[in-house]
Parts: sequence; C-alpha cells; structure tokens
Amino acid sequence: MSPLRIKISNKLPLILFLIFFLLGLFTFKNFGISLDEEFHRSSGLYWLKYLFSFTNFDYLLDTINAKYVSSKGLTISQVEEDPYYGVIFDLPLAFIETIFGFNDFKEIFYLKHLFTFFVFFIGSIFFYKILLNRYSNNLISLIGTLFFVLSPRIYGHSFYNPKDIIFLSLMTIALYFCFKTLEKINFKNIFLFSIFCALATSQRIWGLLLPLSFLAYYFLGTLSLKKDLKFFPLIIFYFFSFIFFTIIFWPYLWSDPLSNLIEAFKYFSNHPHLDNINILFNGDYIKPNSLPFYYILYWISITTPILYVILFLIGYLKIFIRFFLKFLKIEKNNISYDLWRGSQEKKDLFILLIFSLIIFYLILFNSSIFTGWRHLFFLNTFIIYIAVHGVYFISLQLNSLLKLKAFYSLIVFYVTFVAYQMFMIHPFQSFYFNILLNKKNFPIHKRFEIDYWGISGTNFLKYVLDAEKNSEKILIASASYGDLERSKKLLDKKSRDKILLVGQEFTKADYIYTNFTSEVDKKFDNKYEIPSNFKKIYSLKVANIIVYDVYIRKNLK
Repeated sequence: MSPLRIKISNKLPLILFLIFFLLGLFTFKNFGISLDEEFHRSSGLYWLKYLFSFTNFDYLLDTINAKYVSSKGLTISQVEEDPYYGVIFDLPLAFIETIFGFNDFKEIFYLKHLFTFFVFFIGSIFFYKILLNRYSNNLISLIGTLFFVLSPRIYGHSFYNPKDIIFLSLMTIALYFCFKTLEKINFKNIFLFSIFCALATSQRIWGLLLPLSFLAYYFLGTLSLKKDLKFFPLIIFYFFSFIFFTIIFWPYLWSDPLSNLIEAFKYFSNHPHLDNINILFNGDYIKPNSLPFYYILYWISITTPILYVILFLIGYLKIFIRFFLKFLKIEKNNISYDLWRGSQEKKDLFILLIFSLIIFYLILFNSSIFTGWRHLFFLNTFIIYIAVHGVYFISLQLNSLLKLKAFYSLIVFYVTFVAYQMFMIHPFQSFYFNILLNKKNFPIHKRFEIDYWGISGTNFLKYVLDAEKNSEKILIASASYGDLERSKKLLDKKSRDKILLVGQEFTKADYIYTNFTSEVDKKFDNKYEIPSNFKKIYSLKVANIIVYDVYIRKNLK
C-alpha cells in the first residue's frame, strides 16, 4: 500500500504556512533578548562602520560610530577581538537601524526577532520543497515540515538565535539546490547552489561541509559509474563561484582570504573562551573538552519529541541497511547495485553520509560543543529528513488504506499534541525536554543548563514591576552569569527608569534574580550565594522545570 495513494488539497500547505507566518508575526515580541543578539547587533554596526569608512558619507559614518559606541557592554570588545563571525544578515539590519533611525532598544531587537523568524520561515518552505522533491507527495512533505517547524527547541530559538537558526535555514536552502544539482547539473542549479553554500559558510564555517560533501560525492559517483567528465567545467565553475561569493559575503576575509579563513577555522576549532567554561551536564560540571562522547546524541535525544526520535531511528536503519546491502551487491532491484544510481535514493544516501560523518567527527575528535546542541541545530534538517523516511517506510508496510489512514491520523494527533505542549510553555519553547528525561526525582535545573542566554530576564523584570507598582525605584541584583541589562532593554522607558540594576552587590538590592547559571563560568564560582537576609518568594516553572527563582530582602516594606 503506497502512502502516495492518500492525497490532500494543494491549498492545505499554503494555509498552514500562512498560519505559521501569522503566528510568528503576532508572537515575536514575546521572546527575550539573547546574549548573541547583542553581539550580532554590535558586529553588524562594527562591519557597517568598516564599509562606510571607504565612502564619503560622513554623516552616516558619524551616526554609525555613535550607535556602535552606545552599544556598550562586553559586545564591543568581543566583536573587535573575535571578528570571525559572518555578518551577511547583521549588516542589512545594522543598515536599516541606521538609515531609518531606530534608536529605541525595543524596536531594534524586535526587528532582529522578526527578521530571524522570517529567515527560519523561508527555510521551512525550502524544507517542504526538499521533501516534495523527494517524495512528490503533499501529505508526507507537509508532515515532515510540521516535524521541522514543531521542534520546540528549534522553534523557540527561531526568534532570538541569530547564529544557529540563520545557519540552519541557509543550510536547508543550500541542501535544496544541492538536490536539484544532483538531479540535473546545469548552470542555474550550480550557480544558486554556490550562492547559498557561500551564504551558509559566511555565517558559520560548518557551511563548508555541504560543498565539500557534494564535490566528494560527485567525483566518487563519477569514478564508480565510469562516466565521462562532461560536467567537469560546471563543477569547476561551482568551486570558484563558491569561493568568490564566500569572500564577498564575509568581510573578515577581504584583507587576506586564505590566512583569515585559516585563523577563523583555528578559532572555531579551539574556542579561546572555553578555558573559562564549565558545562553543567547531567548534574556535573565538566570542561568542554572532557564531555562524554555521547554528549550531542544525548542532548538531541532528550530535547526532540520522542516520536521524531523513534521515526529517525527507523528511517536511519532502513537507509543504512538498504545501501549496505547494495554495497555488498546482495539486494536486487530495478535501480541496480550501484550506490550512485537512482535520482531519489541517492539523496537518502547523501543525507545519511553527511549526518553520520558529522557525528563521527564530533565523537572522534571530541569537539568542544557546549550549551546543548544549538551549535548543531542545522542537523535538525537531516534528522527530520531521515525521520520522514521512517514515516514513508512504515507506510509501505501497511497493506490497507484503513491502516494507512490510521497511521497518519496517529501522526497528526501526536504533532497536534506537540503543538499544544509548545503553546503551554510559550515563550519558553527552547527549554523543552521530552519524556525520556525524568523531571521529578532530580531537578532538571540542577542537571542541565536551562536558561544560559538569560531569555527569562525580561519575564522576571515584568514580575517585579507588577509586584512593585507603587515603588519609584527597584534595586535588583543578579545571582547568575551575565546581567539583566539586555533584558531591561525590552521594557518601556518608564519601566527602565524605574529599575536600578546593582550587578552582584546583594547588600544594595531589594530583589535577587537567579537562573542557575552561576557556576557555568569558573570566574564566578562561589560568588553568588544568596544572603541569609533574603527569602525566596517565587519560582517560574515551565513544564515542571524551574527556570528562575526570585528572592526579596526580608525587611523590605
């Protein structure tokens, strides 16, 4: 019984994408500011200043300089010391902020939220197109896209993570054009593929994986099939086009492309700030280079909806076994023994190989990944793709239309349940854990980093403001890594003026906030013990997970 027998209206994907877009449009202001958003704002202004230094637009340059200097905090020094990050999306936002006179922090960061979500939205459309290209069926493509969008952690980050979500989206778009190129090598496909590979690489150096994998795959396939090299000129064009656009999109490379690329690679391979970091993992503080080999797989398995995990395992095993048998030349089918034949099956092999090689590399070289798996969110595209293949495989085993409809109804029910869970924990979808993690016997906030970016800070400030409506000044200290300065920026001016942040000077504070990240950085060990003259009055809980605690001075009237 083929799952392709079940048809849906062509209008349904359009309707659901419209709902998804409107949902983001009406909720993007509900999310807090991440530390990286501040960094990328400053990075955009820094490189915009650099670009305009070559022009005669003195007025704009003065405006940019003033904005850059005013974006105070650690971000300025970080940008100047760590100029390795791509800014292809930071620059346009910095330009918009400057040209249109955005001066209120709320406006600036809400713009970033909206833009990040919009890029993710476009990425989800291309993921749908990837699946449609693979299966030529609206239903299975739409189910896969729902998996993609309704991945709680990914969705939560899609508003305030300007690194990993942008990169995930660009890699997804690049993968689409990679598939188009695998189907048909022509100038249009090669050109678009090179542009989006360059955009992805300029965002994160992990983007090199896709062009390198494609080139290796092409040449191995060519050699295996003993094909002539009639497409070789186009492949060479792709290679140089990719290099050209990567340099164009990444200003850091302009002065010395090769040397600076090597420096960037060294920086990301051995992050200099990791020496100061202790990672909270399963209740223990561990150095990034001493984390267990299963760290990434463990994080993915406990933060991805359980049905997606099960379907991924089924899909992975099916693809692996199929190609293993073909490799051994045991399986006979109408495609041939060859690994590189079959316009659809070779896409599955390509996805499987890239995902497996990345995981193998991370385990073998003990790569320093920290704060969960956000640095590898782009793997979600591969995970969901393989999970969808699991759906497809199970569908093929069902021998009646009734069983097939029941199976898809079960999937829709589960996806609806995940959507309900996301609604209940909004706007903290990025704190999601699945049922594999026991949340009762051992508090989750004592086992894992929950709010390492301080996303909950604005929520806390609003809580205090509501409790102190009649107060003229509220003195607040933070008993956690980082301060509340950026969280304060999302409040209205009257509220910002009312709040006085005193850092870690607890003796001056009326309230103390902690989101339990105090021991993540070794520089602050033993510094954040709550004084005895404070009492806990409130804990924000999200799905039985404590996100932050609020303490008040006992003698406060």
